Amino acid sequence: MKATIFTFSLLAFGCSLGAQTSLNTSGGVALSSSGTVAYSLGQAFQDTPSNGMVSVSQGVQQPYEITQTLGIDISEISLNVKVFPNPTQDFLNLRVDFSDYSKYTYSIYDSSDKLILAGKVSSRDTVLRVSSYPAGLYYVKVIRSGKPLKVFKVIKTDK
Repeated sequence: MKATIFTFSLLAFGCSLGAQTSLNTSGGVALSSSGTVAYSLGQAFQDTPSNGMVSVSQGVQQPYEITQTLGIDISEISLNVKVFPNPTQDFLNLRVDFSDYSKYTYSIYDSSDKLILAGKVSSRDTVLRVSSYPAGLYYVKVIRSGKPLKVFKVIKTDK
């Protein structure tokens, strides 16, 4: 009896388990003006229950959508802000492409999150003097009405 159980155990655990796998031979995405359909060949057909607002997809191919979910206006997502040169020794140039400068400020933090320098953006090109700070990693944060818009990592080097 022990030999039978031992033999059965070896056979049962020696087999490869293939639960919840799918071998899809092909697939793609079909686009039209009325919608998008993602498909795969070789996947078992599954029902997709829906109540009109939410649908639950079953199977191995799941749809996804990447969207920006920032709490700011779309016009500010395309905000063009540049900090250069990086790495720097003496000066940092902060270049912005927007006209209403009064709502925008900048802050520079060191790697331990200590505020080093802060000020208002006053023109398209703002020059920041960083020569007196030690070499290291710094973060330049551009802020609009108290909300951060963009953060840059800047490396400060010694001469």
